[in-house]
Amino acid sequence: MKGFFQHTWVKLIAVALSLSLIAAAAALVLDGTSAPLRGLGERVSRPFSRLFSAAAGKLSQGEDYLKGVAALQAENDALEQALAEAKQAARTGELATAENARLRSLLGLKEAGQDLTLTAAWVVARPGDNWQGEVTIDQGSEEGVRAGQCVVDEHGALVGRVKETGKTWAAVTLLWDGAFQMAGQGTQSGVLGTLEGKLDLLPQGSLAFSCLTQADPVQVGEEIVTFAAQESYPSGLVVGTVASLTTDPGGLTRSAILTPAADLHKLSEVFVVTSFREDR
Repeated sequence: MKGFFQHTWVKLIAVALSLSLIAAAAALVLDGTSAPLRGLGERVSRPFSRLFSAAAGKLSQGEDYLKGVAALQAENDALEQALAEAKQAARTGELATAENARLRSLLGLKEAGQDLTLTAAWVVARPGDNWQGEVTIDQGSEEGVRAGQCVVDEHGALVGRVKETGKTWAAVTLLWDGAFQMAGQGTQSGVLGTLEGKLDLLPQGSLAFSCLTQADPVQVGEEIVTFAAQESYPSGLVVGTVASLTTDPGGLTRSAILTPAADLHKLSEVFVVTSFREDR
């Protein structure tokens, strides 16, 4: 727009200037002649001089207008930038609040005598079928993630164990997968058993606490936690609650069917226990 104004008014000024010069020349030629002829030259040049002055004034007004538009545009850009920064600050504040809430939940682990080093990770992939309880997270060996480490949710409930790692990713075997197995213990009965996923329990989202004798006083509703028999993972991580008890084939042993404490259907952010120290 600015170029259009300048181009148009420059043309007008050029025409006016040319005509004024012609009129001025005519006046010079007629200098020394009779007064009527000199008056004629002045009358001829006067309109073009006025046109020149008007054109110059219009051009000045046009430039002032463009300067005003540019100033308004700059002010608008500044306001948009300030608004974007305010929105970003609000989002950052919300994320910080959510992070603090998660950390407060995890502080309960240390209060229970568990000094854990946790590495936060996001679930980035899930299997495409219903017969594999495995997810992929976005942290790997570069962040100290190793095979065999436990993975918990924001409440400290066990999610599964790391199966394998790359530099920037890791595969996690979930509690209900047929390949999952580790030692567990009842919090009320103190009974030790084996936590294991089973294919027949996978569709219902459960796992087994097996190798129990008929005399073991495990009860429905009892909470089951991890037990570090060889200290390769921490004890006391909440696994789930006994939903039912079944007698194994042969009738010599029993198994407790557990409902996981973690919501494995809605995993998003998880925490890898990269190191731990237990108070004995």
